[in-house]
Amino acid sequence: MKSLDLTAAMGQTIDPLRLMQRVTDRTLELIAAADGVMVGLANDHGVTYVCGAGHRVSHLGTRVDLESSLSGLAVRTGQLQRSDDTDADPRVDTAACRRLSVASLVCVPLSRMHETLGVLAVNATRPHAFTDDDLEVLTRLADFVSVAIGSACDLSRVSSQLLGLSQPTEASAEAAESVNTSADTASRYVMGVLSPETVTRIDCGQRIQRVLDHPTVLSMVFQPIVDLVTDEVAAVEALARFDVSPYRAPDVWFHEAHEHGLGVELELLAVTLALAQLPMLPNGVALTINAGPELVMCPRFVNAFLDVPAREVILELTEHTLVDDYPALIAALYELRRKGTRLSIDDTGSGFSSLAHILKLAPDFIKLDRALVSGIDVDPVRRALATSLVTFAADTGADIVAEGVETKDELEVLRRLGVRYAQGYHLGHPSALDALANRRRRPPASLRALHQTS
Repeated sequence: MKSLDLTAAMGQTIDPLRLMQRVTDRTLELIAAADGVMVGLANDHGVTYVCGAGHRVSHLGTRVDLESSLSGLAVRTGQLQRSDDTDADPRVDTAACRRLSVASLVCVPLSRMHETLGVLAVNATRPHAFTDDDLEVLTRLADFVSVAIGSACDLSRVSSQLLGLSQPTEASAEAAESVNTSADTASRYVMGVLSPETVTRIDCGQRIQRVLDHPTVLSMVFQPIVDLVTDEVAAVEALARFDVSPYRAPDVWFHEAHEHGLGVELELLAVTLALAQLPMLPNGVALTINAGPELVMCPRFVNAFLDVPAREVILELTEHTLVDDYPALIAALYELRRKGTRLSIDDTGSGFSSLAHILKLAPDFIKLDRALVSGIDVDPVRRALATSLVTFAADTGADIVAEGVETKDELEVLRRLGVRYAQGYHLGHPSALDALANRRRRPPASLRALHQTS
């Protein structure tokens, strides 16, 4: 699959017709008087128009004779040819010009290494359309266009030879595998030179697709969320881990998946794996799962809740982009919340999570981002902001969850500010569920000691 993807990308990168199309499109924009622009390729039989933009582009494939057309004259002489009135010019193919409604025509020869490749034909439906300035511009562009199109043709030809695209149709399985390996190596080399970012993009997409095809490399770990009033584990957050070398952080995986149009698929896989662990949780401990707005609005996401006790699930809405359809998101959340699922807003204080966002969604929990929590014991600005959010949450009927708690002092300040729930390495590392079996009524020693002295 990789060699096929790279070969396809390489074909798109060096496809001469794609480049010719860009040439005709840009030339039509550049020459204001032009109604149409065509690229014609020359051989012994004449000039065939293979690409075009604007007027009469539907007549691609038309061929004119070398001896009785203005395009042919430009090819034969290697000089720009201009006709201000094709109906009265004996040098042009009058019948073809009338059929194509071409009254003014400029044919620019495209030559490289003493070889004429063809012409750039710029036309208009009225006589005397083009000025001397137009001709000057086209003359100055001729060398560039010639080299660009000629180089693309050369690259296409030698790349096809390199990849052995004209290989015999009958071959043994071993020979076919060898050819595929060789083609893959050649494609990576060529694309690494022409467009290294394309190789990176394709490799990334295929890496994500392999996870979707082989989901055993994705596993879930669970981090406790502690109730700071009772010192009990109230919930666990399901976090994805990827058993793939080299290591890549989970947020990198999901970010790249969304960039490649696979974000919903990867998120849904993680959610499905997390929900499958719900029966293993102790009674009274909720499961927090992460999902972005795009996934939440996907019918397959709602279907994943059909056979699970929704009241035991907290949906943590993550955001990497602005929500552009709040009514649809609110409608999707309503169906889940009607069944008992509670809503938490992630990363409050960073990214796109704003107070307006919280007001529109009316969550049950507001999560303080670790950037707000880290150093809150020594930073009065962080404490002031956290205090405001605690008050805001109380006024809107929500509870605050502080994430990223890593020290005893941070935890002490959060408790004093009235934060109800917290999670972080100080309270428990992400781990398998069996390691959390006895955690609900046995909080960490540091937490018990803090509770006794507070």
